[in-house]
Amino acid sequence: MRISTSTIYETSGARISDLQVSLNKTQQQLASGRKILTPSDDPIGSARALVITQSDALNDQYAVNRQNAKSTLNVADGMLGDATTVLHNVKTLIVSAGNGSLNDTDRASIALELQGNLEQLLGLANATDGTGNYLFSGFSNTIAPYTKTAGGASYNGDQGQRFLQVDTSRQLPLSEPGPAIFENIRTSNGPFNTVANPSNTGQVLATAVVDTPTAASLTGNNYEVTFDNTATAFTVTNKTTGAVVVPSTAYTSPQTLSFDGIKLTLTNNPNAPGPGDHFSIQPGNQNIFETLTDLIGVLKTSATTVAGKLDLTAGLSQANGNIDKSLNNVLTSRAKLGSSLKEIDDLDNVGDATGVMYKQTLSELQDLDYAKAITELNQQQVTLQAAQQSFVKTSALSLFNFIS
Repeated sequence: MRISTSTIYETSGARISDLQVSLNKTQQQLASGRKILTPSDDPIGSARALVITQSDALNDQYAVNRQNAKSTLNVADGMLGDATTVLHNVKTLIVSAGNGSLNDTDRASIALELQGNLEQLLGLANATDGTGNYLFSGFSNTIAPYTKTAGGASYNGDQGQRFLQVDTSRQLPLSEPGPAIFENIRTSNGPFNTVANPSNTGQVLATAVVDTPTAASLTGNNYEVTFDNTATAFTVTNKTTGAVVVPSTAYTSPQTLSFDGIKLTLTNNPNAPGPGDHFSIQPGNQNIFETLTDLIGVLKTSATTVAGKLDLTAGLSQANGNIDKSLNNVLTSRAKLGSSLKEIDDLDNVGDATGVMYKQTLSELQDLDYAKAITELNQQQVTLQAAQQSFVKTSALSLFNFIS
């Protein structure tokens, strides 16, 4: 069979070109450390590597989220820890204020210290996470949760709870809204807590409910019903503002009247009221700021008479009970934060192990076996050199070489 010169050149050139491509590919693999340079090198391996790379990146993002959540939770836990300390200090001051040897001036000094505790609690309730977002305002994290009022403080946020995705199927709350921590102090099963003063001599029963037609007028303030010295008339005073909301009114049993969204009923039970009898009306659900404000008011009120001392004892007892409930709220919230922090630590351990597994699998799919690749490179170089030399000798053959 006769082989033309052009065929020799085409075949040899194609062979040398193929060898050169293989050599270049091996050199690129050695330079990059990867055995898969393009999807066509290993379609199945490339697809698996892409899926694992995406999963590994998502796992890394969850780790970042967990770190962010841990930072926020640690800040919130620190704030609630400080709030716990303040509330314990308040309880100590309540016990001190009940000392019978103290006079009005001494109790006024305690009230001044309690005012500082109130300001401190407001600051803690309005704390941020370090990035300018308020911790305890729900979804409204750009709005300060609490604003100081004459009766304590009002909540400006919402009831939402912010979550952060920390694993494939797990979201963790970053904190709780303010009312769950600093409010929800139930003083009564009903909407209002009506308490007869311990110094009362009569037997009138006072009950208060929401007056539905005027419910929009509810203030959340504290009120006091006081009978005059003849026990034939009474007045109602807003203890928070000091304003008289119901002027002196003749008393008959039973008697119902409405003011500021409250419907009050007074009934002999069975006897009539005594001179100077009075009743306090407070919201059935208070917050810690209202409790402290009321306590400060109690300590600033003179208690030199027998009736005054009874009022003082009753006020201190009620405040102590409310502080206990507030403390329970704070401790419960701290326990939830601690549980979340513990879960983050567990998820970090799982995430680290998962990351190692992903990287090992990627290494098996993509990483180059350097010993094998270097051996193959040497072999390709020798083969290419042989092909080139063979082509040089073959292309130089001619019949003219044999003409003598």
